[in-house]
Amino acid sequence: MKILTFIGGSGFIGKSFLDAFKRGVLDEFKISKINVISRKPYKLKKNKELLSKKIKLIRGNIKSIKKIPKSDIIIYGAENVDPKYYKNINLAMKNHIKSINNFIKIIRKNNNKAKILYVSSGAVNSIKKNNFNLKIYKDLYAYLKIYSEKKIQELSKDKISNSIARCYSFIGRWLPRTKHYAIGNFINDALKKKFIKVKAKNIVIRSYMHADDLVYWLTKIAINSEIKKSTIYDVGSDESIEIRKLARLIGNILKKPVKLRKLISKKVEKYVPNIKKAKNKLNLKVNYNLISSIYLTVNSLNNE
Repeated sequence: MKILTFIGGSGFIGKSFLDAFKRGVLDEFKISKINVISRKPYKLKKNKELLSKKIKLIRGNIKSIKKIPKSDIIIYGAENVDPKYYKNINLAMKNHIKSINNFIKIIRKNNNKAKILYVSSGAVNSIKKNNFNLKIYKDLYAYLKIYSEKKIQELSKDKISNSIARCYSFIGRWLPRTKHYAIGNFINDALKKKFIKVKAKNIVIRSYMHADDLVYWLTKIAINSEIKKSTIYDVGSDESIEIRKLARLIGNILKKPVKLRKLISKKVEKYVPNIKKAKNKLNLKVNYNLISSIYLTVNSLNNE
């Protein structure tokens, strides 16, 4: 039996892990216990259906904690994804760098037998030749992710198994519906408003992996981490869709009209992973297509 520790588990991925764990999604991997280290564990306590005797909540800031419980798998997912957080560039950089460096220090000292998975972002793949404008949120976010990736990769020198998951876009019960996630906004509009509003001014192409697939993929990637070299995988669905078509699809499912913003640019913004490596090397597959993922998400919200 294995112990999994999640660093920063009060957000979407952390909640999705606990939810999937309780429903048996991780049984194949013999995960017997999950520790969650979070600055705000009270956010999880509000959702009692996520908790059990097999889940231990630990209050702590990875920026300053001294130790991590003995674990077989440690997933680092503590970094902020809210664009508003990155408006204070200096503070965001300081917190990010201090946190990952403290994590690396703890792992080297006390957890060198654990398999380490770093939750990175597909945003890294969109950066060309390290040409960053740190005043732009997407560039700053990618820059810091790359910094953390390099720190994780250095663990191989200490013979610590590690891997990196560059995560793309997702859907599921715990995805925020009032923040900067288009599919979450569309579902929220359909459930609470008179119509679904699309704000995009240009062509936007996305893909969405269901949270259960996300959790399964991350766990399998972590378990298959290697000592010799840090392996990087794209994580997400390869079923792409234009954002306006997505809004219409959700509108048809939930029987709500769609209000589109006028297209003023032919620029194409595509954010879709290349998951061939994960499929070929780890035999991973996407179990839920987009339509089934939307139905699963909506039904779970209706049952709240």
